Amino acid sequence: MSYRTIIVDDEPPALAKLSHLLKDHDEFELAGAFNNAEDALNSAKNLKPQVAFVDIAMPGKNGMELAASLRENLSSPIEIIFVTAFDQYAVSAFDIDATDYLLKPVSKERFLRSIQRIKNNLKNTPATPPQSPAFPTQPMVHAFGKLEITGIQKAQPEWRTAKVRELFALFLKNRSHGIFRKALLDILWENLPEEKALSSLNTCNYYLRQFLKASGTDISLNYKSGYYSLDLGHVICDSDLFEQAEQRSASLSAENISQILYGASLYRGRYFEDVKCGWAALLRDQYDIRYANLRVAIARYYASDRQLEESCNQVTLALNINPLCENAWRILLQNYREAADNTHYDTTWQNRQNAYQKRGLTPPELVI
Repeated sequence: MSYRTIIVDDEPPALAKLSHLLKDHDEFELAGAFNNAEDALNSAKNLKPQVAFVDIAMPGKNGMELAASLRENLSSPIEIIFVTAFDQYAVSAFDIDATDYLLKPVSKERFLRSIQRIKNNLKNTPATPPQSPAFPTQPMVHAFGKLEITGIQKAQPEWRTAKVRELFALFLKNRSHGIFRKALLDILWENLPEEKALSSLNTCNYYLRQFLKASGTDISLNYKSGYYSLDLGHVICDSDLFEQAEQRSASLSAENISQILYGASLYRGRYFEDVKCGWAALLRDQYDIRYANLRVAIARYYASDRQLEESCNQVTLALNINPLCENAWRILLQNYREAADNTHYDTTWQNRQNAYQKRGLTPPELVI
């Protein structure tokens, strides 16, 4: 049995590579390759694809919109695999029930795993869209990158002011134990007299409650005995899932690697990246380090499984965030030495030297 497959990517080299990778899998019939979403959608009714590899960042209708349109217009289920150069899109891919996502440049090993996942879905659930308990589909509040709520029925309402957004960020950060009202006043309005600061807090709380009501979620703000606490209700938080992935990474296996990759993918930007708040500076740096360490743990797992190319991809993601992560450089060099790739080994060694010299530092001794 063969599965009708389409590939949609506006970059000719990426389109050609995916087409080439697909040729090694006879079960998949390449029914069409398109460089824009409109042509793919117009042809889908006749082609009736069962599988679609879709680039996210395309001009005009993007990959997310195309996937939604395919799901809406086709009479039978379709497996969607997103392809992206930006790991931040992974969470959105799973939010709309994608089968998988591939990070460019797509490696042969990683493509093979995606193919296996598609086959399993088509074999086990031929009549219904794939569902995966590992990837939650309820609304999510994002602390990484842009502070926003996704997965809601309508577009998120606008923040009334930057101070309302910062106040929500503070409530979100302290939701496990609450935050004392006096602490809020000191952090947000330290230069105002207490009476004016309290008036500003009350005003911001009013607008925040209006924002939460307009979002259509059951997030609530509570006050008792001088403490404010944020109850997320049925909404999940990306930082919680990230921390779960960190905990699971202590015992990585084939059974939990997808969950850990998903948790890592939620780090789509720095902690409260679009919130101007000095109180988050240290946490931002700490999360950068933690993210790099999580990618290193995943890279070690792939290296132990002899998936060296995927291991190198994970290490590269770590170094993009923390260029001075010594464990990442070590794994990268070990992988190239294991593969007897002297050219990349030498280049990587020099890149490490450059990373330190650029910051006016002397590279520490590294034993491989």
